[in-house]
Amino acid sequence: MTTPPSASSGVGPDAGQEVDRRRHVSDYFRLERWEVPAADGGSPSTVFGRAPIDAHQRGAGGGFRTGGLLTSLDSLGGMTSGLAALPQWIVTTSLMATVSELAHVGPLRLRADVLRKGRTSVVTTLEVFDEGADDKQVAAATMTCAVLDANGMSFEFPRPLILAMPELQPDPLAPEEFFCIEPGEGLVTRLRLEDQLRNPWGILHGGAVAMLADEAACRATVAARGGGIGPDGVAATDLVLHYLRPVKVGPVEARCQVLGTRGGRSVVRVAIHDIGADDRMVTMASVTVLAI
Repeated sequence: MTTPPSASSGVGPDAGQEVDRRRHVSDYFRLERWEVPAADGGSPSTVFGRAPIDAHQRGAGGGFRTGGLLTSLDSLGGMTSGLAALPQWIVTTSLMATVSELAHVGPLRLRADVLRKGRTSVVTTLEVFDEGADDKQVAAATMTCAVLDANGMSFEFPRPLILAMPELQPDPLAPEEFFCIEPGEGLVTRLRLEDQLRNPWGILHGGAVAMLADEAACRATVAARGGGIGPDGVAATDLVLHYLRPVKVGPVEARCQVLGTRGGRSVVRVAIHDIGADDRMVTMASVTVLAI
């Protein structure tokens, strides 16, 4: 089933309802999610999602920015993996996405299925389809999560879980502003760690890290080309993230190295550091940036 059931249960945010901080990032991308239990009653559920592509979230490629797409994949995959791990919960350790199409009509439909559920980890596969382009597949990803001790936190939901699509907010912020990415150019990009970007454990949302890696890699590519191309002439495509440690203090700094360019594609290594936590490295990313 790919059509969402009624969200009359009230689980999802309604117009005028106060935003739950735990879903603030996914609410920004207006990600609708619904769980479909397995037919055998024992296997992990499949979880679907749908996200519109609002004008302020489109990138240079014409569609959903890759950092935003990975944020939605992280939210959907995290929910899928978390439901499979109950009564414990999860944290993302790696997210690898291949983006085959940068121009999207929208809305995008996402699907997440658990490949493997073990005692200490959950591996999930994700697919993305453009409903406005005859359901063309535009991306695929694999996500690995570590299973956490719930540490007294209660995860009780009405099942199957349904989260409705949030309303579009008036005068929405551009992704760089929402994710508190400071203006700049060159090989180093900085993000301020504001409370709206923290997850229930108080650490930086994995999607915010993805957006930082996207923006930092694009800026680094522009800088490496010596002014031969502007910021609107590049877009991130494939992106691999390895989450090494949680980000708790901030500010967060993405330091880039452009490894090479061929045929209009640049490969950028991004090392992300938590400056306030003794400058420790928290994430290592590899980003492919395409000249548009």
